[in-house]
Amino acid sequence: MTQFWLWTGVITMTIAAFIFGFGAATGKSEPLRILFTLNFFITAIAAGLYLAMAFSQGYANFGERQVYWIRYFTWFLTTPLLLLVLTYLGRTRLSTILGLIGANGYMLVTGFIATISPVPLNFVWYFVSCGAFAGILYLLLKPYRQQAIDNSPKPVGRKVFKKLLTVHVVLWSCYPLVWILGDTGFALIGDRWEAMFYTLLDIAAKVGFGFLSLNSFTKLESNGMTYSSSTEGYTQRA
Repeated sequence: MTQFWLWTGVITMTIAAFIFGFGAATGKSEPLRILFTLNFFITAIAAGLYLAMAFSQGYANFGERQVYWIRYFTWFLTTPLLLLVLTYLGRTRLSTILGLIGANGYMLVTGFIATISPVPLNFVWYFVSCGAFAGILYLLLKPYRQQAIDNSPKPVGRKVFKKLLTVHVVLWSCYPLVWILGDTGFALIGDRWEAMFYTLLDIAAKVGFGFLSLNSFTKLESNGMTYSSSTEGYTQRA
């Protein structure tokens, strides 16, 4: 069953990467091509992750626990790109972007330390990592949200970014839940269930969210707005 979910990840991410890659090559505007390119690399990197895990590569034993270190390496590459998708759409200030990227890196590093640490140190590092995640949530729900709304058409911008943030926050919040329920935490679910949950979450957070970001951009454009790289956000078309 674990292999089934790993190969599901390989196939899904690969198909999505081809779709996003085609869009990056044929997009009608530079902003659209940028979004396609970001989503292409997110899914292409994830496809490599699942291929490695399907071939039983990218793991090591820490004590009595087998850890797929490559999963954290992949998250370290893809999650900043996911945040760049959000901040590109929202025309976010550089200070907010740097805060998000920094907190994200700290969250993943401490999360990996939690994964390889013995009990009870694993729970200490888990809550440290959750603290960094709380910082990400604050930056997204406060400064990012306000900047995105200010830089986009109203009221469509408010609806678009509310949906984007809701989906993003819910999906990312599920990862630490799977961690605490799996072998890394209280071991309430087995490896098969853990593989299933992580795969479904990755598909939703990378493939699904990628298409949502493109749909959000289209909605903003279809409401008479043009994304301008030379201004602070979306400008009204004449």
